[in-house]
Amino acid sequence: MKMEADERKKQIRQAAIKVFLDKGFRNTVMNDIMEATGLSRGGLYHHYGSTHEILYDIMMEGNLNRKDTVQKSSYDEGLILTPQLFSRMIIDKILADNDYVKLYVMFLCELKENDDLKKLYVKIKKESIQVFKELFSTLFNELPSDETFEFMINIMNSGLMACEILNARENFVKNKIYLTEMIETYFTNVMKKDDERS
Repeated sequence: MKMEADERKKQIRQAAIKVFLDKGFRNTVMNDIMEATGLSRGGLYHHYGSTHEILYDIMMEGNLNRKDTVQKSSYDEGLILTPQLFSRMIIDKILADNDYVKLYVMFLCELKENDDLKKLYVKIKKESIQVFKELFSTLFNELPSDETFEFMINIMNSGLMACEILNARENFVKNKIYLTEMIETYFTNVMKKDDERS
């Protein structure tokens, strides 16, 4: 029974992703999801009470997948993290153009309106900081403060929103080298401070 419920919720999320991308999150109502899934009202509400609940689960799932991907790719490739490599990773994330990015920006735009999503954002941010710390443990004698990583997350989110909302992606792509140098300079300076401390 549990497996069936999990599978049904997954189907609902996949249908909702298509509807959110087609109509926009704010323009989507539960009836749209009901139509997309073919479920009855009771069948849908048995699993999800609102579009915000569905978006919450989509973000949770996406964050777990992203965390695994980042860790796996850096370990698999045996990459040695440097400010240059890290800055390229950050800029590639900012310039990514895929469905998950579009949904993530919809999620960011909803934070002011929904306390549950705000709490989830705080949780995702903490998990992202932890992933950064694990990646950076080989690079620093003493790990930078959480604020250092939070600054990077804020830069990434600002860049993603600029690409999706302000249509800045093309302009950013043209200036990718300068964006990468900005991030690289920041982390090189953070590393210098670390060297001075040790």
